[in-house]
Amino acid sequence: MNHIAPMPDHGRVNRPEWQALWRQYEPVTTPLRMAGLVCDIDPCGGQTNLYVDLPDGSHLAIHDHDALPDRLEQVTGWIIQRGHRDNPTYDALVYDSTEDGEHEKHGADIVTMLAAIALHLKSLTDPDTRTAGTKLGELLLATTERYAVSFLGVNSQHTAHGRPISGPFDNQVEAVKEYGWQTHLLEDAGWRLVHEQGGTDWPLTVWQRRDVLQVLFVSRQPLL
Repeated sequence: MNHIAPMPDHGRVNRPEWQALWRQYEPVTTPLRMAGLVCDIDPCGGQTNLYVDLPDGSHLAIHDHDALPDRLEQVTGWIIQRGHRDNPTYDALVYDSTEDGEHEKHGADIVTMLAAIALHLKSLTDPDTRTAGTKLGELLLATTERYAVSFLGVNSQHTAHGRPISGPFDNQVEAVKEYGWQTHLLEDAGWRLVHEQGGTDWPLTVWQRRDVLQVLFVSRQPLL
């Protein structure tokens, strides 16, 4: 089992505006935290960025063209840059799915972006950073060679796990229909919908019941 990384430790975490942004981007931060990576969201000066601390002392900065919008569904693409706290001049581009970026065709797709992070971390020399990349990759591999309905969850003991819950299906339409049924079951079981995105092609929803959180999504073979 993987244990989720702690929340950031600063005074902004108690501010309503910070908490609202954090909730918006939980579909991104939850898998990263489940891989043991501490995440933070910084709205400094109205230029909101996600930061991911890596075990080797470097960090990832995640944003859209200039900054992240207030709502996740407004993201048009992802730019991931790797910086280092001891070398402010270090700035390496890891991924760019914004307009005219190398990975433009993937747009705002979260799973592909997380897969790119996993692949990058596994290419680095620091053993702990590579381990984090492997853990993130394993979470994304909770899928099949075809289509499935999968979840990533964090229970009340802060233990994280992920797996397919239904499938595999031979086509995406069948998977989306099953996804609709699974959301119905969650509603009947008392889960509260806190976020949704992806339309009818790659739907993703975040559900909460008491202090338990899970992300439900239609999955495919990741690009790892």
